[in-house]
Amino acid sequence: MKVLKHVVTIVLLVAVLFTALGVGKDVKAASTIRFAVIGDIGVAGQGEADVATLVKSWNPDFIIALGDNNYPSGAAATIDANIGQYYHEYISPYVGSYGAGSVTNRFYPILGNHDLDTLAGQAYFDYFTLPNNERYYDIVQGPVHIIALDSDPREPDGNTESSVQGTWFSQTISASTSPWQLVLMHHPPYSSSTAHGSSLWMQWDFKGMGADVVMAGHDHAYERLSVDGVTYFVNGSGGAPLYQFGTPIAGSQFQYDDDYGAMLVTASDTEMNFKFYNRGGTLIDEYTLVNSVFSDVPSDYWAKSWIERLYNSSITGGCSTSPLSYCPTSPVTRAQMAVFLLKGIHGASYTPPAVNGSTGFNDVPVDHWAAAWIKQLAAESITGGCGGGNYCPEDTVTRDQMAVFLLKAKYGGSYTPPTATGTVFTDVNSSYWAADWIEQLASEGTTSGCSAGVYCPTAAVARDQMAVFLVKTFNLP
Repeated sequence: MKVLKHVVTIVLLVAVLFTALGVGKDVKAASTIRFAVIGDIGVAGQGEADVATLVKSWNPDFIIALGDNNYPSGAAATIDANIGQYYHEYISPYVGSYGAGSVTNRFYPILGNHDLDTLAGQAYFDYFTLPNNERYYDIVQGPVHIIALDSDPREPDGNTESSVQGTWFSQTISASTSPWQLVLMHHPPYSSSTAHGSSLWMQWDFKGMGADVVMAGHDHAYERLSVDGVTYFVNGSGGAPLYQFGTPIAGSQFQYDDDYGAMLVTASDTEMNFKFYNRGGTLIDEYTLVNSVFSDVPSDYWAKSWIERLYNSSITGGCSTSPLSYCPTSPVTRAQMAVFLLKGIHGASYTPPAVNGSTGFNDVPVDHWAAAWIKQLAAESITGGCGGGNYCPEDTVTRDQMAVFLLKAKYGGSYTPPTATGTVFTDVNSSYWAADWIEQLASEGTTSGCSAGVYCPTAAVARDQMAVFLVKTFNLP
Protein backbone atom coordinates (compact mmCIF):
# COMPACT_ATOMS: atom_id res chain seq x y z
CA MET A 1 0.00 0.00 0.00
CA LYS A 2 1.53 3.32 -1.02
CA VAL A 3 0.31 6.53 0.61
CA LEU A 4 2.57 9.57 0.68
CA LYS A 5 0.39 11.90 2.67
CA HIS A 6 -3.14 11.82 3.89
CA VAL A 7 -4.51 14.52 6.17
CA VAL A 8 -8.03 14.23 7.48
CA THR A 9 -9.51 16.38 10.19
CA ILE A 10 -12.74 14.95 11.47
CA VAL A 11 -14.91 16.41 14.18
CA LEU A 12 -16.77 13.92 16.35
CA LEU A 13 -18.99 13.93 19.29
CA VAL A 14 -17.37 13.04 22.52
CA ALA A 15 -19.38 12.30 25.50
CA VAL A 16 -18.70 14.39 28.65
CA LEU A 17 -18.95 12.26 31.78
CA PHE A 18 -20.63 14.06 34.67
CA THR A 19 -19.56 12.50 37.98
CA ALA A 20 -18.56 13.64 41.42
CA LEU A 21 -15.47 11.49 41.97
CA GLY A 22 -11.88 12.13 40.91
CA VAL A 23 -8.91 9.83 40.50
CA GLY A 24 -6.52 11.88 42.60
CA LYS A 25 -3.45 11.16 40.47
CA ASP A 26 -2.93 14.42 38.62
CA VAL A 27 0.60 14.05 37.28
CA LYS A 28 0.56 17.15 35.13
CA ALA A 29 -1.85 20.02 35.64
CA ALA A 30 -1.27 21.93 32.40
CA SER A 31 -4.40 22.74 30.40
CA THR A 32 -2.74 21.68 27.11
CA ILE A 33 -0.36 18.76 26.76
CA ARG A 34 1.69 17.21 23.95
CA PHE A 35 2.70 13.58 24.10
CA ALA A 36 4.10 10.91 21.80
CA VAL A 37 2.70 7.44 21.20
CA ILE A 38 4.93 4.62 19.97
CA GLY A 39 4.32 0.91 19.60
CA ASP A 40 6.28 -2.31 19.20
CA ILE A 41 9.58 -0.50 19.55
CA GLY A 42 11.62 -3.24 21.16
CA VAL A 43 14.03 -4.19 18.36
CA ALA A 44 17.22 -2.16 18.71
CA GLY A 45 18.32 -0.91 15.33
CA GLN A 46 17.94 1.78 12.70
CA GLY A 47 14.13 1.74 12.61
CA GLU A 48 13.76 2.30 16.33
CA ALA A 49 16.60 4.81 16.36
CA ASP A 50 14.96 6.90 13.64
CA VAL A 51 11.59 6.85 15.42
CA ALA A 52 13.23 7.85 18.70
CA THR A 53 14.99 10.76 17.00
CA LEU A 54 11.66 11.90 15.54
CA VAL A 55 9.87 11.61 18.89
CA LYS A 56 12.53 13.49 20.84
CA SER A 57 12.54 16.28 18.25
CA TRP A 58 9.00 17.07 19.40
CA ASN A 59 10.09 17.47 23.02
CA PRO A 60 6.87 15.83 24.23
CA ASP A 61 5.67 16.09 27.80
CA PHE A 62 5.71 12.30 28.04
CA ILE A 63 5.77 9.15 25.92
CA ILE A 64 3.32 6.25 25.74
CA ALA A 65 4.61 2.86 24.54
CA LEU A 66 1.96 0.37 23.41
CA GLY A 67 3.67 -2.90 24.31
CA ASP A 68 6.23 -5.33 22.92
CA ASN A 69 8.88 -2.99 24.22
CA ASN A 70 11.52 -5.72 24.56
CA TYR A 71 11.92 -8.31 21.81
CA PRO A 72 12.27 -11.19 21.37
CA SER A 73 11.20 -12.52 24.76
CA GLY A 74 11.21 -9.75 27.38
CA ALA A 75 14.54 -10.80 28.88
CA ALA A 76 16.59 -8.74 31.32
CA ALA A 77 19.63 -9.04 29.06
CA THR A 78 17.98 -7.08 26.22
CA ILE A 79 15.67 -4.58 27.91
CA ASP A 80 18.08 -1.68 28.32
CA ALA A 81 19.41 -1.91 24.77
CA ASN A 82 15.85 -2.11 23.41
CA ILE A 83 14.41 0.73 25.48
CA GLY A 84 16.88 2.70 27.60
CA GLN A 85 19.30 3.19 24.72
CA TYR A 86 16.72 5.37 22.99
CA TYR A 87 14.40 6.70 25.69
CA HIS A 88 16.37 6.83 28.98
CA GLU A 89 15.86 10.62 29.23
CA TYR A 90 12.14 9.99 29.86
CA ILE A 91 12.39 7.14 32.38
CA SER A 92 12.47 7.55 36.17
CA PRO A 93 13.97 5.92 38.06
CA TYR A 94 16.30 4.83 35.27
CA VAL A 95 18.33 1.75 36.19
CA GLY A 96 20.16 1.26 32.90
CA SER A 97 23.56 2.29 31.61
CA TYR A 98 22.92 4.65 28.67
CA GLY A 99 22.98 7.96 30.53
CA ALA A 100 20.89 10.01 32.89
CA GLY A 101 17.23 9.34 33.45
CA SER A 102 14.42 11.79 34.05
CA VAL A 103 13.77 13.59 37.33
CA THR A 104 10.14 12.46 37.10
CA ASN A 105 8.88 9.54 35.07
CA ARG A 106 7.69 10.56 31.60
CA PHE A 107 7.63 7.14 29.96
CA TYR A 108 4.48 5.05 30.26
CA PRO A 109 4.66 1.58 28.70
CA ILE A 110 2.10 -1.19 28.73
CA LEU A 111 2.69 -4.92 28.57
CA GLY A 112 2.87 -6.70 25.24
CA ASN A 113 2.94 -10.44 24.69
CA HIS A 114 6.70 -10.47 24.03
CA ASP A 115 7.34 -8.57 27.27
CA LEU A 116 5.85 -11.48 29.22
CA ASP A 117 7.65 -14.40 27.61
CA THR A 118 10.53 -14.59 30.12
CA LEU A 119 9.74 -15.11 33.82
CA ALA A 120 6.25 -13.65 33.32
CA GLY A 121 7.67 -10.22 32.53
CA GLN A 122 9.94 -9.86 35.56
CA ALA A 123 12.49 -7.77 33.62
CA TYR A 124 9.72 -5.29 32.75
CA PHE A 125 8.62 -4.93 36.37
CA ASP A 126 12.23 -4.53 37.55
CA TYR A 127 12.99 -1.93 34.90
CA PHE A 128 9.92 0.32 35.21
CA THR A 129 8.16 1.92 38.16
CA LEU A 130 4.50 2.34 37.28
CA PRO A 131 1.24 2.98 39.19
CA ASN A 132 -1.19 0.40 40.61
CA ASN A 133 0.05 -3.17 40.04
CA GLU A 134 2.14 -2.06 37.00
CA ARG A 135 0.26 -4.49 34.74
CA TYR A 136 -2.72 -2.18 34.43
CA TYR A 137 -2.93 1.34 35.82
CA ASP A 138 -4.22 4.85 35.25
CA ILE A 139 -2.77 8.35 35.31
CA VAL A 140 -4.15 11.81 34.65
CA GLN A 141 -2.11 14.10 32.44
CA GLY A 142 -3.67 17.54 32.02
CA PRO A 143 -7.12 17.08 30.46
CA VAL A 144 -6.53 13.40 29.61
CA HIS A 145 -7.30 10.42 31.83
CA ILE A 146 -5.09 7.59 30.54
CA ILE A 147 -6.14 4.07 31.47
CA ALA A 148 -3.67 1.30 30.58
CA LEU A 149 -4.94 -2.29 30.34
CA ASP A 150 -3.16 -5.63 30.12
CA SER A 151 -4.82 -7.36 27.18
CA ASP A 152 -2.67 -10.49 27.33
CA PRO A 153 -4.49 -13.77 28.09
CA ARG A 154 -1.90 -14.44 30.82
CA GLU A 155 -3.09 -11.46 32.91
CA PRO A 156 -3.69 -12.87 36.45
CA ASP A 157 -6.76 -10.66 36.93
CA GLY A 158 -8.29 -11.64 33.60
CA ASN A 159 -8.82 -9.66 30.39
CA THR A 160 -12.60 -9.72 29.96
CA GLU A 161 -15.13 -7.04 30.89
CA SER A 162 -16.37 -9.17 33.81
CA SER A 163 -12.88 -9.97 35.12
CA VAL A 164 -11.20 -8.31 38.10
CA GLN A 165 -9.32 -6.08 35.67
CA GLY A 166 -12.51 -5.33 33.73
CA THR A 167 -14.33 -4.34 36.91
CA TRP A 168 -11.42 -2.10 37.91
CA PHE A 169 -11.55 -0.46 34.49
CA SER A 170 -15.30 0.14 34.64
CA GLN A 171 -15.05 1.71 38.08
CA THR A 172 -12.03 3.80 37.14
CA ILE A 173 -13.45 5.29 33.95
CA SER A 174 -16.87 5.93 35.49
CA ALA A 175 -15.22 7.91 38.29
CA SER A 176 -13.23 10.07 35.89
CA THR A 177 -13.89 13.80 35.70
CA SER A 178 -11.38 14.47 32.91
CA PRO A 179 -12.51 15.87 29.54
CA TRP A 180 -10.90 12.93 27.68
CA GLN A 181 -10.75 9.19 28.38
CA LEU A 182 -7.84 7.48 26.56
CA VAL A 183 -7.60 3.69 26.83
CA LEU A 184 -4.37 1.78 26.07
CA MET A 185 -3.79 -1.91 25.39
CA HIS A 186 -1.44 -4.01 23.30
CA HIS A 187 -3.84 -6.26 21.38
CA PRO A 188 -6.05 -4.17 19.04
CA PRO A 189 -9.80 -4.77 19.34
CA TYR A 190 -10.06 -3.95 15.63
CA SER A 191 -7.34 -4.28 12.99
CA SER A 192 -7.12 -4.86 9.23
CA SER A 193 -3.63 -6.35 9.35
CA THR A 194 -3.01 -9.77 7.83
CA ALA A 195 -0.57 -10.62 10.65
CA HIS A 196 -2.84 -10.61 13.73
CA GLY A 197 -6.02 -8.69 12.95
CA SER A 198 -8.79 -7.98 15.44
CA SER A 199 -8.51 -9.25 19.01
CA LEU A 200 -12.10 -10.25 19.65
CA TRP A 201 -11.68 -10.66 23.42
CA MET A 202 -10.80 -6.97 23.74
CA GLN A 203 -13.93 -5.74 21.97
CA TRP A 204 -15.35 -4.40 25.22
CA ASP A 205 -18.22 -1.91 25.38
CA PHE A 206 -15.84 1.03 25.37
CA LYS A 207 -18.51 3.42 24.13
CA GLY A 208 -20.92 2.44 26.88
CA MET A 209 -18.21 2.80 29.50
CA GLY A 210 -17.25 6.27 28.33
CA ALA A 211 -14.02 5.87 26.35
CA ASP A 212 -13.19 8.46 23.72
CA VAL A 213 -10.11 6.84 22.17
CA VAL A 214 -8.60 3.34 22.28
CA MET A 215 -4.96 2.80 21.27
CA ALA A 216 -3.18 -0.49 20.66
CA GLY A 217 -0.08 -1.95 18.99
CA HIS A 218 0.68 -5.63 18.18
CA ASP A 219 0.16 -5.22 14.43
CA HIS A 220 3.26 -3.48 13.05
CA ALA A 221 1.58 -0.77 11.00
CA TYR A 222 -0.62 2.30 11.48
CA GLU A 223 -4.39 2.25 11.21
CA ARG A 224 -7.22 4.55 12.30
CA LEU A 225 -10.73 3.20 12.77
CA SER A 226 -14.10 4.39 14.03
CA VAL A 227 -16.34 1.75 15.58
CA ASP A 228 -19.60 2.50 17.40
CA GLY A 229 -18.66 6.14 17.95
CA VAL A 230 -15.23 5.37 19.45
CA THR A 231 -11.94 6.17 17.70
CA TYR A 232 -9.43 3.31 17.57
CA PHE A 233 -5.76 3.50 16.61
CA VAL A 234 -3.38 0.66 15.82
CA ASN A 235 0.16 2.00 16.15
CA GLY A 236 2.83 -0.71 16.04
CA SER A 237 5.30 1.04 13.72
CA GLY A 238 7.93 1.92 16.32
CA GLY A 239 10.80 -0.32 15.22
CA ALA A 240 9.81 -3.98 14.80
CA PRO A 241 9.56 -5.35 11.22
CA LEU A 242 6.47 -3.96 9.51
CA TYR A 243 3.34 -5.93 8.63
CA GLN A 244 0.97 -5.53 5.69
CA PHE A 245 -2.75 -4.81 5.51
CA GLY A 246 -5.40 -6.98 3.93
CA THR A 247 -8.92 -5.90 3.03
CA PRO A 248 -9.95 -3.04 5.35
CA ILE A 249 -12.44 -4.16 7.99
CA ALA A 250 -15.66 -2.26 8.73
CA GLY A 251 -14.84 1.03 10.42
CA SER A 252 -11.33 1.32 9.03
CA GLN A 253 -10.67 4.88 7.87
CA PHE A 254 -6.94 4.97 7.12
CA GLN A 255 -4.04 2.51 6.84
CA TYR A 256 -0.30 3.00 6.40
CA ASP A 257 2.31 0.25 6.28
CA ASP A 258 5.11 1.80 4.20
CA ASP A 259 7.49 2.93 6.93
CA TYR A 260 8.12 3.27 10.65
CA GLY A 261 6.64 6.18 12.55
CA ALA A 262 5.05 7.62 15.69
CA MET A 263 2.11 9.73 16.80
CA LEU A 264 2.11 13.21 18.28
CA VAL A 265 -1.00 14.00 20.32
CA THR A 266 -1.98 17.49 21.48
CA ALA A 267 -4.84 17.72 23.96
CA SER A 268 -6.72 20.61 25.54
CA ASP A 269 -10.02 20.66 27.39
CA THR A 270 -11.88 21.14 24.11
CA GLU A 271 -9.79 19.41 21.42
CA MET A 272 -7.59 16.36 21.00
CA ASN A 273 -5.46 16.28 17.86
CA PHE A 274 -3.68 13.15 16.59
CA LYS A 275 -0.90 13.24 14.01
CA PHE A 276 1.01 10.26 12.66
CA TYR A 277 4.40 10.97 11.10
CA ASN A 278 6.69 8.53 9.38
CA ARG A 279 10.29 8.42 10.58
CA GLY A 280 11.32 10.92 7.91
CA GLY A 281 9.03 13.53 9.47
CA THR A 282 6.30 13.44 6.81
CA LEU A 283 2.79 13.94 8.16
CA ILE A 284 0.81 10.87 7.08
CA ASP A 285 -2.52 11.20 8.88
CA GLU A 286 -4.21 13.81 11.07
CA TYR A 287 -7.40 13.51 13.06
CA THR A 288 -9.11 15.82 15.54
CA LEU A 289 -11.73 15.18 18.20
CA VAL A 290 -13.70 18.17 19.47
CA ASN A 291 -15.30 17.97 22.87
CA SER A 292 -18.94 18.97 23.17
CA VAL A 293 -20.56 19.95 26.44
CA PHE A 294 -23.64 17.83 25.75
CA SER A 295 -23.48 14.23 24.61
CA ASP A 296 -26.42 14.73 22.23
CA VAL A 297 -25.15 17.98 20.68
CA PRO A 298 -22.34 17.04 18.28
CA SER A 299 -19.71 19.55 17.31
CA ASP A 300 -21.30 20.15 13.91
CA TYR A 301 -24.81 20.65 15.27
CA TRP A 302 -26.33 23.84 13.86
CA ALA A 303 -27.16 25.34 17.29
CA LYS A 304 -24.17 24.00 19.23
CA SER A 305 -22.60 27.38 20.04
CA TRP A 306 -25.95 28.83 21.12
CA ILE A 307 -26.76 25.86 23.33
CA GLU A 308 -23.34 25.97 24.98
CA ARG A 309 -23.64 29.72 25.57
CA LEU A 310 -26.94 29.05 27.33
CA TYR A 311 -25.25 26.36 29.42
CA ASN A 312 -22.19 28.46 30.22
CA SER A 313 -24.50 31.22 31.39
CA SER A 314 -26.10 28.68 33.79
CA ILE A 315 -29.54 29.29 32.31
CA THR A 316 -29.82 25.56 31.65
CA GLY A 317 -28.18 22.47 33.08
CA GLY A 318 -29.46 20.27 30.29
CA CYS A 319 -32.22 17.68 30.36
CA SER A 320 -30.22 14.89 32.06
CA THR A 321 -26.79 14.40 33.60
CA SER A 322 -25.71 10.79 32.95
CA PRO A 323 -24.46 11.52 30.38
CA LEU A 324 -24.94 15.27 30.25
CA SER A 325 -27.62 15.83 27.60
CA TYR A 326 -29.58 18.78 26.25
CA CYS A 327 -32.44 17.17 24.25
CA PRO A 328 -32.12 19.80 21.49
CA THR A 329 -35.15 18.76 19.43
CA SER A 330 -37.55 18.36 22.36
CA PRO A 331 -40.32 20.97 22.55
CA VAL A 332 -40.25 23.64 25.25
CA THR A 333 -43.22 23.66 27.62
CA ARG A 334 -44.74 26.78 29.09
CA ALA A 335 -43.61 25.69 32.56
CA GLN A 336 -40.00 25.39 31.39
CA MET A 337 -40.30 28.71 29.61
CA ALA A 338 -41.15 30.46 32.88
CA VAL A 339 -37.86 29.31 34.37
CA PHE A 340 -35.79 30.21 31.31
CA LEU A 341 -37.28 33.70 31.02
CA LEU A 342 -36.91 34.64 34.68
CA LYS A 343 -33.31 33.43 34.77
CA GLY A 344 -32.64 35.45 31.64
CA ILE A 345 -34.14 38.54 33.26
CA HIS A 346 -32.70 38.25 36.75
CA GLY A 347 -29.60 36.10 36.33
CA ALA A 348 -28.77 32.41 36.61
CA SER A 349 -28.78 32.40 40.41
CA TYR A 350 -32.30 33.86 40.66
CA THR A 351 -34.94 32.01 42.70
CA PRO A 352 -38.52 33.31 42.76
CA PRO A 353 -40.43 33.88 46.00
CA ALA A 354 -42.09 30.84 47.49
CA VAL A 355 -45.76 30.38 46.72
CA ASN A 356 -48.03 31.36 49.58
CA GLY A 357 -51.62 30.42 48.93
CA SER A 358 -52.74 30.23 45.31
CA THR A 359 -50.56 30.44 42.19
CA GLY A 360 -53.29 32.45 40.50
CA PHE A 361 -53.94 29.75 37.88
CA ASN A 362 -56.51 26.98 38.11
CA ASP A 363 -54.23 24.39 36.50
CA VAL A 364 -51.06 25.18 38.47
CA PRO A 365 -51.30 23.75 41.99
CA VAL A 366 -48.94 25.05 44.64
CA ASP A 367 -46.98 21.78 44.57
CA HIS A 368 -46.30 21.96 40.82
CA TRP A 369 -42.52 21.90 40.25
CA ALA A 370 -42.66 25.30 38.45
CA ALA A 371 -45.39 26.91 40.57
CA ALA A 372 -43.18 29.68 41.97
CA TRP A 373 -41.72 30.47 38.53
CA ILE A 374 -45.12 30.64 36.85
CA LYS A 375 -46.60 32.84 39.56
CA GLN A 376 -43.64 35.23 39.35
CA LEU A 377 -43.86 35.39 35.56
CA ALA A 378 -47.45 36.53 35.94
CA ALA A 379 -46.53 38.96 38.73
CA GLU A 380 -44.11 40.65 36.32
CA SER A 381 -46.90 40.89 33.70
CA ILE A 382 -45.00 38.74 31.22
CA THR A 383 -47.92 36.34 30.96
CA GLY A 384 -51.64 36.41 31.62
CA GLY A 385 -51.96 32.67 31.07
CA CYS A 386 -53.53 30.76 28.25
CA GLY A 387 -57.13 31.80 29.00
CA GLY A 388 -59.96 30.86 31.32
CA GLY A 389 -57.83 31.35 34.40
CA ASN A 390 -55.34 28.72 33.27
CA TYR A 391 -51.64 28.76 32.42
CA CYS A 392 -51.42 25.46 30.48
CA PRO A 393 -48.01 24.58 31.97
CA GLU A 394 -47.50 21.40 29.95
CA ASP A 395 -48.51 22.92 26.62
CA THR A 396 -45.78 23.50 24.09
CA VAL A 397 -44.66 27.08 23.52
CA THR A 398 -45.38 28.14 19.96
CA ARG A 399 -43.31 30.59 17.94
CA ASP A 400 -45.95 33.33 18.11
CA GLN A 401 -46.16 32.99 21.91
CA MET A 402 -42.37 33.02 22.05
CA ALA A 403 -42.23 36.43 20.39
CA VAL A 404 -44.45 37.90 23.10
CA PHE A 405 -42.61 36.17 25.92
CA LEU A 406 -39.20 37.37 24.73
CA LEU A 407 -40.09 41.00 24.12
CA LYS A 408 -41.93 41.38 27.41
CA ALA A 409 -39.05 39.69 29.24
CA LYS A 410 -36.62 42.06 27.55
CA TYR A 411 -38.51 45.34 27.92
CA GLY A 412 -40.97 44.71 30.76
CA GLY A 413 -44.56 43.61 31.06
CA SER A 414 -46.00 46.94 29.89
CA TYR A 415 -44.10 46.93 26.60
CA THR A 416 -46.08 47.27 23.35
CA PRO A 417 -44.34 46.80 20.00
CA PRO A 418 -44.85 48.99 16.91
CA THR A 419 -47.74 48.17 14.59
CA ALA A 420 -46.97 45.43 12.08
CA THR A 421 -46.82 46.05 8.34
CA GLY A 422 -47.70 42.49 7.38
CA THR A 423 -44.88 42.48 4.81
CA VAL A 424 -42.07 40.80 6.72
CA PHE A 425 -43.31 37.18 6.66
CA THR A 426 -45.69 35.72 4.09
CA ASP A 427 -47.46 33.64 6.74
CA VAL A 428 -47.99 36.55 9.20
CA ASN A 429 -50.35 39.22 7.90
CA SER A 430 -50.92 42.48 9.73
CA SER A 431 -54.15 41.24 11.34
CA TYR A 432 -52.54 38.20 12.93
CA TRP A 433 -52.86 38.43 16.72
CA ALA A 434 -49.08 38.34 17.30
CA ALA A 435 -47.99 40.14 14.12
CA ASP A 436 -46.67 43.22 15.97
CA TRP A 437 -44.55 41.05 18.28
CA ILE A 438 -43.23 38.80 15.53
CA GLU A 439 -42.18 41.67 13.25
CA GLN A 440 -40.48 43.46 16.14
CA LEU A 441 -38.57 40.33 17.04
CA ALA A 442 -37.38 40.12 13.46
CA SER A 443 -36.45 43.82 13.31
CA GLU A 444 -34.19 43.33 16.34
CA GLY A 445 -32.37 40.47 14.62
CA THR A 446 -33.57 37.86 17.11
CA THR A 447 -35.21 35.80 14.39
CA SER A 448 -35.18 35.57 10.61
CA GLY A 449 -38.04 33.10 10.55
CA CYS A 450 -38.20 29.36 10.07
CA SER A 451 -37.18 29.62 6.40
CA ALA A 452 -36.88 32.32 3.75
CA GLY A 453 -39.71 34.79 4.23
CA VAL A 454 -41.69 32.48 6.53
CA TYR A 455 -42.10 32.58 10.33
CA CYS A 456 -44.19 29.45 11.11
CA PRO A 457 -46.07 31.18 13.96
CA THR A 458 -47.95 28.13 15.26
CA ALA A 459 -44.99 25.74 15.12
CA ALA A 460 -43.64 24.43 18.41
CA VAL A 461 -40.40 25.91 19.78
CA ALA A 462 -37.73 23.26 20.25
CA ARG A 463 -34.94 23.53 22.82
CA ASP A 464 -32.31 24.26 20.16
CA GLN A 465 -34.37 27.17 18.79
CA MET A 466 -35.01 28.37 22.32
CA ALA A 467 -31.26 28.58 22.96
CA VAL A 468 -30.86 30.95 20.03
CA PHE A 469 -33.86 33.06 21.07
CA LEU A 470 -32.66 33.40 24.68
CA VAL A 471 -29.00 34.08 23.90
CA LYS A 472 -29.94 36.80 21.42
CA THR A 473 -32.63 38.36 23.61
CA PHE A 474 -30.51 38.59 26.74
CA ASN A 475 -27.15 38.97 24.96
CA LEU A 476 -25.66 36.08 26.91
CA PRO A 477 -21.86 35.83 26.75
